[in-house]
Amino acid sequence: MSELKHEVVSHCQVPGSLCHVAEAANSLRDFCERRLIDASLWPTIELAFCEALNNAIEHGCNENESLIVRILWKWEAEWLTIEIEDPGNWPATNEDTSLPENPLDESGRGCFIVDSVFDQTDHHSTQYGHKFVLKKQLHHPYSAVEKLQETYASLQSTVGNLNRSYAHTIVIQGLATDLATIPFPNDFISKGIERIRTAADLPQVEIWMLEENKLRNYYSDGPDTFGLSKRIIDPQGKNPFAAVLKEQCSHIISDCSTLLNKNCMYSTFEFAYLEPIVYQSESLGVIAIRYSQKDSANIESHTADLIQVLAQFAAIAFANAATYNQRKEHERTETQLEVASEIQRSLLPSKFPDNEHCRLTGKCVTALAVGGDYIDAIEIRDQGLLLIIADVMGKGVPAALLATIFRTAIRSRLNLAETPGWLLSKIDEQFHEELGHLNMFITAQAAYFSYEKKTLKLSSAGHCPAFLTKADGAQEELTAEGIPLGINPTNIYEERIVNLSAGDRVLFITDGIYETENEAGEMLGIEGFSKRLPEIWNDGLDAVPNKALAVVAQHSHGDEFQDDKTLMALEVL
Repeated sequence: MSELKHEVVSHCQVPGSLCHVAEAANSLRDFCERRLIDASLWPTIELAFCEALNNAIEHGCNENESLIVRILWKWEAEWLTIEIEDPGNWPATNEDTSLPENPLDESGRGCFIVDSVFDQTDHHSTQYGHKFVLKKQLHHPYSAVEKLQETYASLQSTVGNLNRSYAHTIVIQGLATDLATIPFPNDFISKGIERIRTAADLPQVEIWMLEENKLRNYYSDGPDTFGLSKRIIDPQGKNPFAAVLKEQCSHIISDCSTLLNKNCMYSTFEFAYLEPIVYQSESLGVIAIRYSQKDSANIESHTADLIQVLAQFAAIAFANAATYNQRKEHERTETQLEVASEIQRSLLPSKFPDNEHCRLTGKCVTALAVGGDYIDAIEIRDQGLLLIIADVMGKGVPAALLATIFRTAIRSRLNLAETPGWLLSKIDEQFHEELGHLNMFITAQAAYFSYEKKTLKLSSAGHCPAFLTKADGAQEELTAEGIPLGINPTNIYEERIVNLSAGDRVLFITDGIYETENEAGEMLGIEGFSKRLPEIWNDGLDAVPNKALAVVAQHSHGDEFQDDKTLMALEVL
């Protein structure tokens, strides 16, 4: 064996005997491994190479060890090329490379394997005899130093992203706590901006709110350099806020200094980021951030995400304040319950995903003004769907508040959506200390539905089963091992994978559905509820929530609900 001293080319010669095939394959493998080939690609390449070399020895050399087979391989860009030249004259340009009728028959099997593995195969006649050229597209070859540098850069980027993600999560959790404990929007916004500044750069901040069809400056966190407190803006006029309020989407002004002096966003700052404050499809105002060019990359790639969250929480804060003011004549306890109920309804999905892959619907009915049940359906990068259903122990305001914090914890960890067991484990760690002294816990199911694979990856934290109804009518209860959240901070949650196909349907419920009792104190039960599934699904997806609740009401003879009742139904298309 000999090897050329070239970065990406090697060759060798082997006698015409099959006993030398493995030796040649080892040389090729050594060549590829020193250039860090993806290990998963090598077995098939080795198999096809050996089959091609076998043919050259058998047909080109007639297994005569005095004859020589010349082999050359090179890896340039993304292509691995192997040339096998023997002294024979057996061109096979028209040879059938389909699978032989008998796959165990060696005749023809080798050509089929070689043609299946390599992207291009060509036979040529040469002065020496016959040459077989094989080409396969791989990745770019690496040196060990290049791979180490790439890995190090990737690790640095990952660490930076994790640090930012952790800091952002702390900010979002703080905003959720502030929303529940700070009654006045101005105080909430001040606290929120203070929290954001602990995790990201945030220069001049302004809040403009719609009041009596006019935009008035509501908040500015720095010196009133621009005379903001006296500004009143027509939201329908020619100004940057008009489009933001109308389209309800963020907007970037790339050069504020080019605006007219009378424009509300004119300043010596080069850039401005505008984020709408929207509550239930109603535009309430705008958050404006002024910043310089040196801050632009950081603001637009990292800080903007937190500003969007602040806008969403601020919308709820302003809606809460408006609701409180409108109902201040009512008794304090009743007002608080109504506000909490409105907040909770706003945190439930306003509409469910409906696309080419699946359809979804759901409903939550609370026993009191507010409750501890929660459902959510979040599309993940147009590749799949994260489905959440949860039940906080207890009822009323405490359960509702904990359900809201649970929702925030879920949405701050969407990077874990495709691993629902790990998602529940991380939330369990966070909640254990908070729930331990309250003697409260949460049961939940988290499931990720992959559009491409049509699989449902299901994890459960002590929650009741989900119900699968196959397209042919077969039924199955879907369960996974795991204890409720807030009990054991080291708990690991099982992930169960369920294969789905078009026409399959899955129903997620909380225990209030099957624990309902009749006058004799008999529960409907999981088995009793599952027997009614054909009836519940009979009129299609849209009718499922009402038909399921009708089954519950029929069992309890119309008595008032004793517990929150929540369900979510998925239909695979």
